[in-house]
Order: sequence, then C-alpha cells, then structure tokens
Amino acid sequence: MVCRCEDSNYNKFIAGVFQQCITGTSGVTSFIFGWVSIVSWILACLPQIRANYLVKRSEAMSMVFILCWIVGDTFNLIACFILGQLFTQKVLSIVYVVFDVILVSQHFYYLKPKNQTQGSSTKFKALESVVYVFIAASLVNNILWGGFYNSFGLGLQEMTYGLCPSSLDLSHKSAQYIIGNILAYAAIPLYVTSRPGQIIKNHKRKTAVGLSVGMFCITISGNGTQLISLFAMTSDSSYLVSQIPFILGALLPALCDVFIVIQWFVFSQYDKKRINRKEMIDSDSKNAGNDVELHAANISIMPIQGTETLESSAITSEHK
Repeated sequence: MVCRCEDSNYNKFIAGVFQQCITGTSGVTSFIFGWVSIVSWILACLPQIRANYLVKRSEAMSMVFILCWIVGDTFNLIACFILGQLFTQKVLSIVYVVFDVILVSQHFYYLKPKNQTQGSSTKFKALESVVYVFIAASLVNNILWGGFYNSFGLGLQEMTYGLCPSSLDLSHKSAQYIIGNILAYAAIPLYVTSRPGQIIKNHKRKTAVGLSVGMFCITISGNGTQLISLFAMTSDSSYLVSQIPFILGALLPALCDVFIVIQWFVFSQYDKKRINRKEMIDSDSKNAGNDVELHAANISIMPIQGTETLESSAITSEHK
C-alpha cells in the first residue's frame, strides 16, 4: 500500500514500493546496501540448497553449523521486530529463517538411505539459467514499474495517502528494549560458534566435494553490505551503539566465512591431485594390462610359427 511521509524531502520511489520513509543521501545509501544484502543472502543459500538437491547428499554441511545458524537467526528475527529495526533488516531476518528451515529439512531428508539416490551433475544447464534470468528480470521490472507509478501518484495527490509507519522509539529501560537486546546479543555466540563446527568438519573430511563455495562467498558479501547499510544510516554514536549486536552478528561470521573459503580452495587442490593420481594409476594399470595381453598373444603365436618351420624342413628333406 502506497504511503506518504511527514518529511517533505523523503524518497517517493522507496515510499511507493516499500512503504518506508527514507531521507537524505545516507538514508538512501543505507537502504540500497540493505537490499543488496537481502539479495546476497537469497543467492547465498540457493547454491548449497541446489547442490544438496542435485547430488542427493547433505553430509558436507555440519549439523552444528546448521542448528546454531537457525537458532541464532530465530533470535535475530524476534529481536528485529521487538526493537523496530530497519525494514530491510526485518526482511533479511525472515529470509535467514526460511532458508535455514530448507537446509535443515534437506539434511534430515537425505540422511535416510532410501532418499540417497544417484545424484546428477551440479553444472548449470541452459534452461535453468534462463529460468533464473526470467525470475530476476520479472522482479526488477515489477519493482521499477511499481516505484515509478506510485511515486508519480504521490507527486500528484500526496495528501490523499496515509502516513507510512514510523520506527519504534523505545526507552532503554523498557522491557521491550531489554528483551530485544538480550535476544540480539544471544544470537552473536550462536553465529560465531556455528562456523567452527563447519571448519572442523571441513578439516576432518579433507575434501571440498559437496560444499558450495558460492554460498560462503556470497554470505561474505551479504554480511559486508549489511555492515555498510548500518554504518551508512547515520554517524550518530548513540545509534551505532544500539546496533552493536547486529554489527558483531555480521562482522564475526564474515571473518569465519573468509577462512572457510580459504579451506575450500586448499581442499579443492587436494581433490584435483587425488583425481590426477587416480587417473595416472588407472592409465598405468590399463597399459600394464595391454602389455600382458600382447605378450600372451606372442606366446600363442610362436608354437604355430615353429610347427610351420618343422613342416617345411620335413618337406625339403623328402624332396631331397
């Protein structure tokens, strides 16, 4: 529903599409990076969900990682709504939980042997790429069309629309503020402890097979753009202090994700060496087999040649 803002300098495009009052360059910058973070997180989980579905396995993901992630994201979701965080933060927290549920469901589903059927290649097919492009283009088109149409309507008949919902202004001593911050801070150790579980599992497996590096690369982008969104909103120190749990909740996991990406590249090289070594062994075995077959063929031919020589000698003797 289209709404208007009390401040006359608000961005009509954003108000027309997202029903949020954003003013000034810093506000628009924060909003844009907030949505880049949302898109990054949507794209981050899809590669791993897709890989699990195609290979019919989920053992590459640490259960500790997934469970800590979903509990932390649930705390973060509740805290965002209790504390009245930015609209993009609320959407992002919902996206987190939805994808967490999908990953957990996949993990338990593929634990059953009957569901571990023969997987297929994880390479992108042309038709699949076309579908992704079509969906993305449709979303962008709807947002742009809705934004321009609604902002035009706001420019003509602004006072006919109701006011956009305002953000919460909570007292630091209120129960709502205290509970929200407890949940927000409780999510931090869960986010941080989720990564070591995955790092340890990667170290034990010594392989990158089944682990989507794309997921962790994009989570770094998602956390990074979320940090930019928070810092770009305002330079007010009191605001930044109130955002400390959300800042730490994005910064610390991003640092751990960098380490996981490094692990992936290291173990990918191990995998390539193992494959090359196996191919060399298979090639040597095949060549050795061919040599044995050739030697056996020569042995079987020699008696025939000897017999022909004896028969030839006997005929010559008789002739003489």
